[in-house]
Amino acid sequence: MVLLDNGLVARRLRDGTVTGPSPGGNQTATGTPPATEFGAATVGVMPDSRRLPPARLRALVAAPDPADVGSIASALGAAGHEIVTAYRIETALARLVDETPDYLVVSFGAIDPDLITFIARLHARSDAPILVVADTRDEECVVAALDAGAADVVPLPVRQLELVARVNAALRRRPPSTTGIEANLDGLTVDGGRHEATVAGRRLALTPTEFELLAVIAARRGEIVDHWKLLRAGWADHRDVDLETLRTHLNHLNQKLVAEGHPGLRNVRGRGYGLRIAAGDMGDRG
Repeated sequence: MVLLDNGLVARRLRDGTVTGPSPGGNQTATGTPPATEFGAATVGVMPDSRRLPPARLRALVAAPDPADVGSIASALGAAGHEIVTAYRIETALARLVDETPDYLVVSFGAIDPDLITFIARLHARSDAPILVVADTRDEECVVAALDAGAADVVPLPVRQLELVARVNAALRRRPPSTTGIEANLDGLTVDGGRHEATVAGRRLALTPTEFELLAVIAARRGEIVDHWKLLRAGWADHRDVDLETLRTHLNHLNQKLVAEGHPGLRNVRGRGYGLRIAAGDMGDRG
């Protein structure tokens, strides 16, 4: 991937150093990602004042290639955005929770089944717009990415100003957040990096699908998650899965939570599922 005049930042990202102008000096951010897992640093490059947005936005940039991450980070950093990086899927999922980005940019070069599943998992866990940087010559692959939850697919090679404009357009289309309920998680902890969940320190024996469903529900902290998002979380191609299958998995998940002393899940008929809140229950148990 090549962006306009961004080779220097891309090269410095490889060795963990990113520099740029700042009010108090030259160096803006430094960090040394380990060999097995990158993206430990938050990268910020001070923008051209003529393009300074009204609020500083945070982007999660996920790609397996350091050069791709560096190029995208340079383009978005020049627009005044704060960048959080991830080079592995599980790292990106964990940072999605820890960093709460305003939007995500994912670059895998080609759109394949693994990328489609990744997009679906991201979309199920967050309402933040997802922009996919990829080869767009295969129309069916582009449609699959959009259907999985991508807000936009940016063609290669990426042009810096176009990428920023597409980000801004995706953010304008983003519906207002409806999150309003703060739930007591009652000792429940979901660790996306380790792919495990515990209740009061006791590990839940979950299937991979049950974990994905719980991760999405827990991230909403009591808010109801609709059936569509849950289907995408558990199965990338949800068209092959019916609601009865979803209910069966959620019932098993609920039983495991309750067995460990957690209040479990609640079901709002016709809408979806959420965590049962210990104080002020609502809805019927699923």
